[in-house]
Amino acid sequence: TLSSNMVLDSSDLQQRRKAKSIKPTKRRITNGTSTIRRKRTSYPNKEEPNRAAFIATLLFAAIFIPLVFVTNRLLGKGSGNNSANISSVKRDNRFLRNWKPKSNNAADINLQIPSVEELDAEHRAKQRLLKYHSLYQPKFDEAELGYDIYNCPHTPPVDYPKAWKTTEVLGNWHPKDVTTLPPAHRDIYQGLCVFDYQTQYKTALNYRDSEKPFVIQNDPKVTSVANRWEDDPELLHRVLGDEKEFRTERSPDNLFMWYRLKGKHAAVPEGYHKPLNDEVEMTFGEWLEHALEKDGNALGDKDMIAKSNTLKERRLSLLMNKREEHDDDPLGDDEEGGKHDEDSEEAKQEKYFYFRINADLKSAREESPSKFVYDELTFLDPRKRKDSEFYIVDPKGERGINCRFGMRGVTAANHFDMSRNTIALLGGERRYVLSSPSQCNKMALYPKGHPSVRHSSLDWSNPVEWDDHPEFKEALINEVVLRAGDVLYLPTNWFHYIVNLSLNYQCNARSGISHETTHFIKDCGFDMHI
Repeated sequence: TLSSNMVLDSSDLQQRRKAKSIKPTKRRITNGTSTIRRKRTSYPNKEEPNRAAFIATLLFAAIFIPLVFVTNRLLGKGSGNNSANISSVKRDNRFLRNWKPKSNNAADINLQIPSVEELDAEHRAKQRLLKYHSLYQPKFDEAELGYDIYNCPHTPPVDYPKAWKTTEVLGNWHPKDVTTLPPAHRDIYQGLCVFDYQTQYKTALNYRDSEKPFVIQNDPKVTSVANRWEDDPELLHRVLGDEKEFRTERSPDNLFMWYRLKGKHAAVPEGYHKPLNDEVEMTFGEWLEHALEKDGNALGDKDMIAKSNTLKERRLSLLMNKREEHDDDPLGDDEEGGKHDEDSEEAKQEKYFYFRINADLKSAREESPSKFVYDELTFLDPRKRKDSEFYIVDPKGERGINCRFGMRGVTAANHFDMSRNTIALLGGERRYVLSSPSQCNKMALYPKGHPSVRHSSLDWSNPVEWDDHPEFKEALINEVVLRAGDVLYLPTNWFHYIVNLSLNYQCNARSGISHETTHFIKDCGFDMHI
């Protein structure tokens, strides 16, 4: 007999048979109760294989197609001629320079692969640096100076910069002896600190704010320009050309003395003799020709001499064509007071030329040499404060960018300027002999009102004249040789005597006046309104 809870009626049996015929079931007993769990039956999804194949195709295309593209470019395929191949290689170099490998190291994120051209430029820059250090060596070390010029203290020492008597410094290296050939070298009486822009910026800023002179190097904004101008001598030639003429100082002697024979501050004293240097109008191409000739003859460099001769032939050809077109135009003074150089070709070879570009913000608004200078030298542009805030201390006191391109042997007489000055050397080498405003009374200066006011009246390269001014022999001076990429910060009223050691490009900008040394200038009989 069945218990009462196991009795099944006919309707119950029918329902169970119906459920069994539809789907199998599993019975699970849990704590005396029964539950029914349906067994899941999986059916194939026809969309999943298609989706997997689609994703695999996309991955294959994303990897393989760029790989083929890059490989073809790197191997120079796909071009029909050599010029196209060269163009392709140049584009590939740009691609490689911007390629950045994946890395877990944060320091590697900005890694860039230099192009062949960049590697060549870096090699040439290193060779120039090695040559510079082999030719010009500081005479004194930290033990003798009291500080390491390449690792100066955070604030300027009390007696900074170290200086020596004029007779010692100029006697060690005569100003007219401008060519040094290895293995010979020069011992430099250097007291100025040399700072690295990228690692010693704050210390350099302290010296600048203290109105002390120093040299700063390794600023990418400066070195990039210096490398361009030195590595591509034709760059400036292409921009400045063989047609436009610029004010250029000329002298039969290597000493250039500033003078002004007109204006409210100019007075011609009795017995005055005008300096030998004057001004002419000259193209950059002609100046480059003469500068290369001076360097080539001094160094015995046949390539430089050949380049100079090529420029000369081009200039004479252009001049002949111009004369044929304007046969009736006389040569002589132009509207701005300059004059054309009518010297014979033989006379020009014996003379010295000091090329000038005076760039100003107004002229830089349109295509012109001024615009080129400001576009290149952003670190001297007061409008671009991110680039120029270190060098242009007072933007309201800026007075344009003045570029002086010198040839070997050209010497600028000792003088002081009544504003702070930032001097960038962008090619070649220059020797700067410096002196503090405290030495003003010993500099044998022309007095206020003289055509050459603020300048030394004696020739620093002539020891005979030193005897006429015994106080000059007691003056304290120091020196530094600037190379391409160096920037010299020169505070207000500091004296500087400049010797060009080779063909070189220098641009400087003034930015306001500081008054820490005004009392020294007043003691010399000058004021700050000359």
